[in-house]
Amino acid sequence: MSKQLLTQGMDNERTIPWARQQLAVTVHSDHELVSSSPYAMFDSRDPVTNFTNFISDQSIVDKDLVFWVTMGVHHIPHTEDLPVTPTVGGHLSFFLLPYNYFPECPSVSSRDNIRVEYVTPNTPADGLKVERNGNKENGACGALTLEQLVRQRPDDILQTNNEFKLL
Repeated sequence: MSKQLLTQGMDNERTIPWARQQLAVTVHSDHELVSSSPYAMFDSRDPVTNFTNFISDQSIVDKDLVFWVTMGVHHIPHTEDLPVTPTVGGHLSFFLLPYNYFPECPSVSSRDNIRVEYVTPNTPADGLKVERNGNKENGACGALTLEQLVRQRPDDILQTNNEFKLL
């Protein structure tokens, strides 16, 4: 998320009031579908869609919510951009993640959960311990199990050997 650099209320900044907040949470309303309008740049004094009216001190408890996320980047042009401004790395995204919602990691209850850790954390030479939560140790296709691979090539599994190997 990038911070709005324009001074609030100055010149054309009024056409993008949604950019003042990096994140806004509002109660869902059927008439608040978009945060702006294609006509905003022509109508900065009395905009068709005024995002600042969406935000109020209304309670959001037990309501359907809308998250308005403002995302952007600041591009500093340089001579290597010419004749075309690059778009590499221009992908923007965000994650909504629970915080202390579950008493433990939800993947623990997954039947495909496998955890690999050192037997003794301070002495890796003691080997590895593989915990399987619901997985059978011997697969149906006859391929080596994780335990067998760890016993045969622990450095490959733990990636402790940084040399490039062709297998």
